[in-house]
Amino acid sequence: MKKTLFLLFFSVFIISCEGQNKKDLSQLHLNETIESFIDFNDAKTIGVETVEYPYCLLIEIRDGKKYTFDGIDLTGQKVFFQIDSELLKTDSLTKQGGGHIDVESFKNTTALSAILKEYKAANTIYGVRIEMKTRNLKKQLLAILEKKYGKGTKNANTNNGLYWNVEEGHRFIFFATDFDRLIILNNTRLSKTCYWDAMNGAIDFGGCNMDSYTKQLLRNTYLKKEAIDKPTVKIDKDWNLNYFVLGKTTEQDFVSSSINQGFEKMIVIDGGKASTTEVSYNNDDKAFYLHFSADQDNGKNAKTNLLKGYNLQDFKRVNISFENGLRPGISYKEAIKLFNKDEIKNYEDLKISNYIEIKKSNHTVTLNFGGDYLFSGIYIK
Repeated sequence: MKKTLFLLFFSVFIISCEGQNKKDLSQLHLNETIESFIDFNDAKTIGVETVEYPYCLLIEIRDGKKYTFDGIDLTGQKVFFQIDSELLKTDSLTKQGGGHIDVESFKNTTALSAILKEYKAANTIYGVRIEMKTRNLKKQLLAILEKKYGKGTKNANTNNGLYWNVEEGHRFIFFATDFDRLIILNNTRLSKTCYWDAMNGAIDFGGCNMDSYTKQLLRNTYLKKEAIDKPTVKIDKDWNLNYFVLGKTTEQDFVSSSINQGFEKMIVIDGGKASTTEVSYNNDDKAFYLHFSADQDNGKNAKTNLLKGYNLQDFKRVNISFENGLRPGISYKEAIKLFNKDEIKNYEDLKISNYIEIKKSNHTVTLNFGGDYLFSGIYIK
């Protein structure tokens, strides 16, 4: 009997200690140093993830088992921390189209410091994003938010999203339930009138000037001079570019073509397998990229590497035309009308997106629209 009581007491003690060791994300001021709440032994990455949010550095904790939110266990949920980065106040990443991921793991403060320096980033956080994969977790978190802050404002951009502007605590809170995210930001250094991300769309808190807001987000974008000698680009109804056919044109065909002037070859390598995953050519001056497969001979044979996509993100750098009714500068709403509903991959998200994804056999065609919602770029992969 004594042994049983001892084991029971010991179990309760362990559970209590584990609970005490978990960090409560609802108590964060969102100006803490990264080292004060990160466990370097956790599985985590740091870097750029443009679908989550393109204009800051993100730390992703794969499993939030060491965190709670006002007592609610976050085991099994991803947790993201947002870090201000001056280097990412630019359109260079979003112009690559679709979702761009460039992350790496870090195991100590030395590695972390080097990464922060590379991105010109702060060593403090200003936001947290919590994954909400289950209906029960969403219900629990919403109950806490409504108890603390009252009923949220309906986000007209989404079906079920809510948000709170908590002026006293310098907080923006976004309950993006349609996208399984709870997002809390310290808005001390953010716009007080405007907000945008891919999961909430554009929100006007009152007096928002979206053009000024967008320019501030992209304040470090390098403005290039308009090209004098512009290449001519014709895109047919099957999204082939000039005489380059998706899935058929080889790297050798491109290298031997007249359009291959000033392009730089890049090789993308899978670090884990030490193998080439893609061969790309880019002409940064013209914002023109072509991507080739590297399926045979580890990408070394230019005659077997096939064109799998291309990227044009500055139509002012090329003379471009389309066979399907698109044209540079066409409005977002006009462009949507050119396609059938079943052709549009992200049809349900069009009201909060600034891009259109078109299904094309084994490819996805992404049409990008700028802050003014005018057609400015195309990305196929």
